Amino acid sequence: MIKSKTSRIWVITSSIALFSGSSAIAGETIQLGNDVTVTLGAGVRTSFRSTDGDGEAFLDSARLYTGGQFGKVVGWTLNTEIETRNGVFPYLPGDVDGIRILDAVARFEFNQYFNVWAGRMVLASDRSNLDGPYFLGIWDYPIASAFPSAFNGRDTGVTLWGAAAGGRLKYYAGAFEGCRDDNPCATGATRKGDLYYVGRLSYNFWDTEDGYYLSSDYFGKKEILSVGVSTNYQKNATGTYLDSGDYFGWSIDGLMQKKVFGENVLTLEGAYYNYDTDGKASPLTYGDGYFILTSFLIDHDFGPGKVQPVFRYEEVNYKNGVDLTRLQTGVNYIIRGQDAKVSLLYSRTEFDASDVDNVDQFIAGLQLQY
Repeated sequence: MIKSKTSRIWVITSSIALFSGSSAIAGETIQLGNDVTVTLGAGVRTSFRSTDGDGEAFLDSARLYTGGQFGKVVGWTLNTEIETRNGVFPYLPGDVDGIRILDAVARFEFNQYFNVWAGRMVLASDRSNLDGPYFLGIWDYPIASAFPSAFNGRDTGVTLWGAAAGGRLKYYAGAFEGCRDDNPCATGATRKGDLYYVGRLSYNFWDTEDGYYLSSDYFGKKEILSVGVSTNYQKNATGTYLDSGDYFGWSIDGLMQKKVFGENVLTLEGAYYNYDTDGKASPLTYGDGYFILTSFLIDHDFGPGKVQPVFRYEEVNYKNGVDLTRLQTGVNYIIRGQDAKVSLLYSRTEFDASDVDNVDQFIAGLQLQY
């Protein structure tokens, strides 16, 4: 019987923990000469959450971004993130426990068509993961997006990526450590050589989205009509060493963002997910889910920013657990795109189980990046 507020939220977050990515930001670039540069940046997300009448303030995220270039081809990225004691950051914020390496990537970027990244990096498991919490269209990461990762949507491995057809057709193909060793999804079933493979194809019919990362909101600077398909597979990733099973997950996602009635911006986004653990024991999600999102950025200044009403509904159907739905609605106050915004939202999570209480939550969030 789940009775406490924290326990109820844990049911939500434990099934989706640590599946968020992060997009790169401009930051400050320092020229060191001989085509060598260093880029510095930072991001912070803080929120006040009132759950069933009990309010508490949290530091959801604090990141330091560093990177650099050695000429036009070779580059590097080293980003850090705070870690909390509850172990499911950032979906159930808690006391800060320390600093952890978020990204550590050696980048070999030859041209638009072919590039190689190696190290700890964001997985191209779906659009939401390539967005990360800082570049979503709403404050919280979707519960329907629940692919495995080592930490915050990252894993250690290699990704080949690039784009063709004038940048419209983008591909990712990666191999990673996956569910082994101290990875949160490890069950001891994985053998040596059983890698976690992640692939993605997407096509942009209107404006292109250059670079490795994505965003689900460009606030009118781009008009987007994009469809993407991702697959995630690892042999012997579930069950035990003597009775193992394979993991396979796939998703399809779409984003439409267009100016309407002048400079107002209408956004429609959706995704469907399917997860299969081969019927074996695993902490990974086994079932399917989806979300739909819509927002409308009003082309009128209210003080230093613009108002953007937003709505998202999502559902996750677990084959071996509690089914749940979550509705979130409210407004984003956009001051400077994703670099400065405030979110005010109401969230309701409902469980398809008689012994689990529903959760009502009010969220006030502030996000700043440089």
